[in-house]
Amino acid sequence: MNKKKMMLWMLTFVAPLLVFAQQTTLYPSDYLTPEFHAGRRAAFKEKLSKNGVGIFFASQVRVRNNDVDFQYSQSKNFYYFTGLEEPNAVLLLFKQPVTILDKTGTEFIFVQNRDPQRELWTGKILGAEGVQEKYKIANVFTNDKFSASTINFSSIDSVFTAYKNEDIFYTYKKSVDPLTRMATIVDSAIAASNKPVAGRSLQGILSGLRGIKQPEEIALISKAAAMSCEGHNDVMRAIKPGMTEYQAQAIMEYHFKKNGSEYPGYPSIVGAAENACVLHYVTNLKLMNDGDLLLSDCAAEYHGYTADVTRTVPANGKFSPEQKIIYELVLKAQDAGIAACKPGAPFASVDAAARAVVNKGLVELGIVKTEAEARKYFPHGTSHHLGLDVHDMGPRTLDPGVVLTVEPGIYIPPGSNCDKKWWSIGVRIEDDILITPTGNQNLSASSPRTVADIEKMAKQKSIFETK
Repeated sequence: MNKKKMMLWMLTFVAPLLVFAQQTTLYPSDYLTPEFHAGRRAAFKEKLSKNGVGIFFASQVRVRNNDVDFQYSQSKNFYYFTGLEEPNAVLLLFKQPVTILDKTGTEFIFVQNRDPQRELWTGKILGAEGVQEKYKIANVFTNDKFSASTINFSSIDSVFTAYKNEDIFYTYKKSVDPLTRMATIVDSAIAASNKPVAGRSLQGILSGLRGIKQPEEIALISKAAAMSCEGHNDVMRAIKPGMTEYQAQAIMEYHFKKNGSEYPGYPSIVGAAENACVLHYVTNLKLMNDGDLLLSDCAAEYHGYTADVTRTVPANGKFSPEQKIIYELVLKAQDAGIAACKPGAPFASVDAAARAVVNKGLVELGIVKTEAEARKYFPHGTSHHLGLDVHDMGPRTLDPGVVLTVEPGIYIPPGSNCDKKWWSIGVRIEDDILITPTGNQNLSASSPRTVADIEKMAKQKSIFETK
């Protein structure tokens, strides 16, 4: 075989095998580490009362229909403290060392047992040994060992738990699952011991911890934001009259999955024309016409952390004069909101800065008569915390490590009490902002925001174009 034929053979047969081998043997290696979760548990225990206990349950499995379950999604608090993504588990965190099942410590976790028959259908279950090895938690038991005598509430002064708000007493498939059994035991024991449940204190502790992102968390949110921006950018390139909202959604979510996102961070909002004026529109079925604006509020989730990005673009690649005016007013408001993202500033200052711009602008345009009236066209807040949840926990001040959205919008549905030329214009621009010790950083800056940059990107070729 000559050199040219050898090279052709390599390209035809060997290279695809090498690619296949990479795809089937390599897994992501950038998950949060056991040390990260251990550090979060330690930080939580420091904030407990002298003889307090924190009790965190895994999420319950839910039936979608008949014998099909919803894809499992772990409780964010449970995941934050453990990294475990299996159901039927409970984590106990004590301020002072206690003894449970002949083991002494401040951390105990009860997990589901190995089950070869279930694993045949749904994949490997770690079991107690697997959880101990993978997540480095010292005291691990199977959940069948959890009983009414597991926690001695006589020495407990406060119980830090949120199980009553997590809807985990649902009867799964007409039988009591291990999670519900353990939750019922805890509920009965707390009632019998008459111990206070420190729900509000727990919320404050979790907001302080989860609201200030660690470097490992910022890295994951940044990756989710980059994936999201890639999706938004290709929608800008691909969009055209005659495309449906769901086709734009498909392009968006393709880029998420292509880059390793496990799920969208929330149901994708892709609304054209009047649908852009529906804040949480998720039907996504409309055909786009020439002259429509498309509002896409879509983002990727990566290893449990989500981005939250919105862009508004013209279906024909060119803003009309009225669309441009409203868009640039929203952009000016967003710039003001981002400028207000200063370390130590009140969280509410971002909304105040953006809303002042929108209120004044709508009055100047004659769309409203007074600034107070402007709220009906900008009815939501400008910001929320971002992280494990798309509407995450966090402090009321913009401390370094906070990640928040800045997302002003103007929505003028048909029939509004203003000139008809403004009707069906819905604009929202949303970016993910990290508060730093000296200012802020836009984690989603790689997707264009200005009219000129969006129209420029609209002239580029999408990866889905064949001509």
